[in-house]
Amino acid sequence: MINQANFFKTIRTTLFNGELSQTQVDGISAIVTGWQQTAATDLQQLAYILGTVYHEAGKGMYPVREGFTTTNQQAVQYVTDLYKRRGISRNYALPDPATGQSYYGRGFVQITWKGNYATFEKLLHLPLVDNPDLALKTNVSAAIAIKGMCGGLFTGKKLSDYFNDNTCDWVNARRIINGTDRAKLIAGYAQNFHTALTS
Repeated sequence: MINQANFFKTIRTTLFNGELSQTQVDGISAIVTGWQQTAATDLQQLAYILGTVYHEAGKGMYPVREGFTTTNQQAVQYVTDLYKRRGISRNYALPDPATGQSYYGRGFVQITWKGNYATFEKLLHLPLVDNPDLALKTNVSAAIAIKGMCGGLFTGKKLSDYFNDNTCDWVNARRIINGTDRAKLIAGYAQNFHTALTS
Protein backbone atom coordinates (compact mmCIF):
# COMPACT_ATOMS: atom_id res chain seq x y z
CA MET A 1 0.00 0.00 0.00
CA ILE A 2 1.41 3.39 -0.99
CA ASN A 3 1.12 6.25 1.46
CA GLN A 4 0.19 8.95 -1.06
CA ALA A 5 0.80 11.87 1.29
CA ASN A 6 4.32 10.72 2.18
CA PHE A 7 5.04 9.79 -1.42
CA PHE A 8 4.17 13.20 -2.83
CA LYS A 9 5.85 15.03 0.05
CA THR A 10 9.09 13.11 -0.55
CA ILE A 11 9.25 13.48 -4.34
CA ARG A 12 8.34 17.15 -4.10
CA THR A 13 11.60 17.62 -2.19
CA THR A 14 13.91 15.06 -3.83
CA LEU A 15 12.88 15.34 -7.48
CA PHE A 16 10.83 18.50 -8.04
CA ASN A 17 12.70 21.30 -6.25
CA GLY A 18 9.96 21.76 -3.68
CA GLU A 19 7.09 22.32 -6.12
CA LEU A 20 4.64 20.10 -7.98
CA SER A 21 2.11 21.48 -10.43
CA GLN A 22 -1.35 19.97 -10.77
CA THR A 23 -0.32 18.67 -14.21
CA GLN A 24 2.62 16.83 -12.65
CA VAL A 25 0.43 15.40 -9.89
CA ASP A 26 -2.13 14.26 -12.46
CA GLY A 27 0.51 12.54 -14.59
CA ILE A 28 2.11 10.78 -11.64
CA SER A 29 -1.29 9.75 -10.28
CA ALA A 30 -2.31 8.30 -13.66
CA ILE A 31 0.80 6.12 -13.70
CA VAL A 32 0.40 4.97 -10.10
CA THR A 33 -3.32 4.24 -10.57
CA GLY A 34 -2.74 2.44 -13.87
CA TRP A 35 -0.01 0.32 -12.33
CA GLN A 36 -2.17 -0.56 -9.32
CA GLN A 37 -4.94 -1.70 -11.67
CA THR A 38 -2.60 -4.36 -13.06
CA ALA A 39 -2.46 -5.97 -9.57
CA ALA A 40 1.34 -5.72 -9.70
CA THR A 41 3.09 -5.49 -6.33
CA ASP A 42 6.79 -4.80 -7.00
CA LEU A 43 7.31 -1.14 -6.12
CA GLN A 44 10.73 -1.24 -7.75
CA GLN A 45 9.00 -1.78 -11.09
CA LEU A 46 6.61 1.13 -10.49
CA ALA A 47 9.54 3.30 -9.43
CA TYR A 48 11.38 2.46 -12.63
CA ILE A 49 8.35 3.40 -14.75
CA LEU A 50 8.13 6.73 -12.90
CA GLY A 51 11.88 7.34 -13.25
CA THR A 52 11.69 6.64 -16.98
CA VAL A 53 8.78 9.02 -17.47
CA TYR A 54 10.54 11.67 -15.38
CA HIS A 55 13.42 11.46 -17.85
CA GLU A 56 11.53 10.98 -21.12
CA ALA A 57 8.95 13.70 -20.42
CA GLY A 58 11.50 16.20 -19.17
CA LYS A 59 10.31 16.18 -15.52
CA GLY A 60 6.94 17.56 -16.61
CA MET A 61 5.22 14.21 -16.03
CA TYR A 62 2.78 14.81 -18.88
CA PRO A 63 2.73 13.19 -22.34
CA VAL A 64 4.80 15.06 -24.91
CA ARG A 65 5.43 15.14 -28.65
CA GLU A 66 8.86 14.25 -29.92
CA GLY A 67 11.39 17.02 -29.42
CA PHE A 68 9.05 18.63 -26.86
CA THR A 69 7.32 20.32 -29.77
CA THR A 70 3.80 21.68 -29.42
CA THR A 71 2.24 20.88 -32.80
CA ASN A 72 2.12 18.01 -35.27
CA GLN A 73 3.91 20.10 -37.89
CA GLN A 74 6.73 21.00 -35.50
CA ALA A 75 7.20 17.36 -34.49
CA VAL A 76 7.37 16.22 -38.13
CA GLN A 77 9.92 18.94 -38.83
CA TYR A 78 11.94 17.97 -35.76
CA VAL A 79 12.23 14.35 -36.90
CA THR A 80 12.90 15.40 -40.50
CA ASP A 81 15.76 17.63 -39.35
CA LEU A 82 17.12 14.78 -37.22
CA TYR A 83 17.07 12.55 -40.30
CA LYS A 84 18.83 15.20 -42.41
CA ARG A 85 21.57 15.44 -39.77
CA ARG A 86 21.87 11.64 -39.96
CA GLY A 87 20.77 11.27 -36.36
CA ILE A 88 18.37 8.54 -37.54
CA SER A 89 18.53 6.25 -40.57
CA ARG A 90 14.86 6.59 -41.64
CA ASN A 91 12.43 9.47 -41.39
CA TYR A 92 9.61 7.80 -39.46
CA ALA A 93 7.62 11.06 -39.30
CA LEU A 94 6.72 11.09 -42.98
CA PRO A 95 2.93 10.91 -43.38
CA ASP A 96 1.72 7.34 -43.91
CA PRO A 97 0.24 6.88 -47.41
CA ALA A 98 -2.74 4.92 -46.08
CA THR A 99 -3.74 7.05 -43.09
CA GLY A 100 -2.05 10.39 -43.70
CA GLN A 101 -0.81 10.28 -40.10
CA SER A 102 2.76 10.74 -38.86
CA TYR A 103 4.03 8.21 -36.32
CA TYR A 104 6.70 10.20 -34.52
CA GLY A 105 7.21 9.88 -30.77
CA ARG A 106 4.29 10.73 -28.52
CA GLY A 107 3.49 10.13 -24.88
CA PHE A 108 5.33 9.39 -21.68
CA VAL A 109 7.74 7.00 -23.42
CA GLN A 110 7.63 8.30 -26.99
CA ILE A 111 6.24 5.44 -29.05
CA THR A 112 7.24 5.68 -32.71
CA TRP A 113 6.44 3.84 -35.98
CA LYS A 114 3.01 2.78 -37.24
CA GLY A 115 3.53 -0.83 -36.17
CA ASN A 116 3.96 0.19 -32.54
CA TYR A 117 0.83 2.33 -32.64
CA ALA A 118 -0.99 -0.69 -34.10
CA THR A 119 0.27 -2.93 -31.29
CA PHE A 120 -1.09 -0.62 -28.62
CA GLU A 121 -4.28 -0.09 -30.59
CA LYS A 122 -5.00 -3.81 -30.19
CA LEU A 123 -4.02 -3.88 -26.53
CA LEU A 124 -5.98 -0.81 -25.50
CA HIS A 125 -8.87 -1.11 -27.97
CA LEU A 126 -8.33 2.48 -29.12
CA PRO A 127 -7.95 3.79 -32.71
CA LEU A 128 -4.32 4.84 -32.29
CA VAL A 129 -3.40 4.19 -35.93
CA ASP A 130 -6.00 6.59 -37.27
CA ASN A 131 -5.65 8.98 -34.34
CA PRO A 132 -2.10 8.73 -32.95
CA ASP A 133 -2.62 11.89 -30.87
CA LEU A 134 -4.63 9.70 -28.48
CA ALA A 135 -1.19 8.71 -27.14
CA LEU A 136 -0.97 12.27 -25.77
CA LYS A 137 -3.89 11.69 -23.41
CA THR A 138 -2.57 11.14 -19.89
CA ASN A 139 -4.43 7.91 -19.11
CA VAL A 140 -3.68 6.42 -22.53
CA SER A 141 -0.02 7.38 -22.28
CA ALA A 142 0.20 5.84 -18.80
CA ALA A 143 -1.34 2.60 -20.08
CA ILE A 144 1.14 2.48 -22.98
CA ALA A 145 4.10 3.01 -20.65
CA ILE A 146 2.92 0.41 -18.15
CA LYS A 147 1.90 -2.29 -20.64
CA GLY A 148 4.94 -1.66 -22.80
CA MET A 149 7.46 -1.81 -19.97
CA CYS A 150 5.80 -4.72 -18.18
CA GLY A 151 5.31 -6.69 -21.38
CA GLY A 152 8.64 -6.03 -23.07
CA LEU A 153 6.91 -4.39 -26.04
CA PHE A 154 9.53 -1.71 -26.73
CA THR A 155 12.79 -3.65 -26.99
CA GLY A 156 11.90 -7.19 -25.93
CA LYS A 157 13.19 -6.50 -22.41
CA LYS A 158 10.65 -6.16 -19.59
CA LEU A 159 10.58 -4.93 -16.01
CA SER A 160 10.50 -8.41 -14.51
CA ASP A 161 13.83 -9.15 -16.22
CA TYR A 162 15.48 -6.60 -13.93
CA PHE A 163 13.25 -6.50 -10.86
CA ASN A 164 12.18 -9.82 -9.36
CA ASP A 165 12.78 -12.01 -6.29
CA ASN A 166 16.42 -12.55 -7.29
CA THR A 167 17.41 -9.36 -9.08
CA CYS A 168 17.32 -5.61 -8.66
CA ASP A 169 19.21 -3.95 -11.51
CA TRP A 170 18.38 -0.25 -11.69
CA VAL A 171 21.02 0.49 -14.34
CA ASN A 172 20.48 -2.25 -16.91
CA ALA A 173 16.70 -1.81 -16.71
CA ARG A 174 17.22 1.03 -19.19
CA ARG A 175 17.41 -1.69 -21.84
CA ILE A 176 13.61 -1.88 -21.60
CA ILE A 177 13.43 1.45 -23.46
CA ASN A 178 16.70 2.47 -25.07
CA GLY A 179 19.86 0.40 -24.65
CA THR A 180 21.99 1.94 -21.92
CA ASP A 181 21.47 5.59 -22.89
CA ARG A 182 21.56 7.69 -19.67
CA ALA A 183 21.15 4.45 -17.72
CA LYS A 184 22.83 5.60 -14.49
CA LEU A 185 21.02 8.93 -14.49
CA ILE A 186 17.61 7.28 -14.88
CA ALA A 187 18.53 4.66 -12.27
CA GLY A 188 19.05 7.50 -9.80
CA TYR A 189 15.66 9.00 -10.58
CA ALA A 190 13.97 5.62 -10.18
CA GLN A 191 15.68 4.97 -6.85
CA ASN A 192 14.44 8.32 -5.57
CA PHE A 193 10.92 7.37 -6.59
CA HIS A 194 11.34 4.00 -4.87
CA THR A 195 12.42 5.67 -1.64
CA ALA A 196 9.32 7.85 -1.80
CA LEU A 197 7.01 4.92 -2.61
CA THR A 198 8.26 2.99 0.42
CA SER A 199 8.38 5.91 2.85
